[in-house]
Amino acid sequence: MLTEDKPRPYKFAEAVSDQLINSFDNLASEIMKENALSSKDKSLIALACSVAINCHYCIKAHKEHAIKAGATQQEILEAAAVAGQVRLGSTFTYASFIIEDNEE
Repeated sequence: MLTEDKPRPYKFAEAVSDQLINSFDNLASEIMKENALSSKDKSLIALACSVAINCHYCIKAHKEHAIKAGATQQEILEAAAVAGQVRLGSTFTYASFIIEDNEE
């Protein structure tokens, strides 16, 4: 059984292979470092993606990262609102297939 001392994805990756968790950490570090986008912006994007895919564990982790990167509560709320809007748009896109089915 999994204990709660490490995030679940890390426990799974470690169970598969020590090299896998190291590769995951290296990839995450490379993607999230300052570049054209700030770490704060990247953290807000990650948080919004987590909201859009309904991942409770991801939301918690990325919210913490966003706060550590200097995001305000308002920035966090707006990022989540953008995610909701994107999710709504994709829902409407898939719902449009109902119309196509009726047109045949």
